[in-house]
Amino acid sequence: MYLGRVMRIVMAMGAALIAASAIAATPASAAPSPTPAATSSASTNSTDRPSLLSRQARSDAELRDQIALQMKIAPGGKQTSLNEVSYDNGKFVVTYALPGQQLALGVADCPSGWFCFYENINFGYPRGKLSDCGQQYLGDYGWNNRVSSVDNSTTTPINYQDISHFYLFTNYNPGAKPSLGDANDKAAFVYRYC
Repeated sequence: MYLGRVMRIVMAMGAALIAASAIAATPASAAPSPTPAATSSASTNSTDRPSLLSRQARSDAELRDQIALQMKIAPGGKQTSLNEVSYDNGKFVVTYALPGQQLALGVADCPSGWFCFYENINFGYPRGKLSDCGQQYLGDYGWNNRVSSVDNSTTTPINYQDISHFYLFTNYNPGAKPSLGDANDKAAFVYRYC
């Protein structure tokens, strides 16, 4: 069983290296043009993402603005509670902190059976969570380059890769990483081995 898991990891890493070398060999003129970032009246941070998404709302009105902005940058979501947006029938869920709610930084709170990633270090909200196996593109949900801490509450490892499919790190179970060091704000793909 252990050898099978190691072989799957080695094969996935080999495939990622092949894909990365193919992308690197693609001429710049053939590369797709980047999609413009969503804009809002809120100020933006260094990644051109509205800063309203990166912090706790100070009021119910700001929370409504966060939810609306989340659904604007990643269309197709459905608001499923006051502070949550769900995608693909619950496959991906993003949760924003409620105004006035004290969240304990440094405490991972990923529910059992899910793997979670947080916008800020020390598990600071907003939080994205997934449970599906295989590769997921975080950009489908507006989460490219937003992962600063992670928590794995599944029974399998999760690999994180950048936009070029370059391997960043593996989040084993049980496993919470309050800070990602050089991999901070670089993840675009996740792969859950099942």
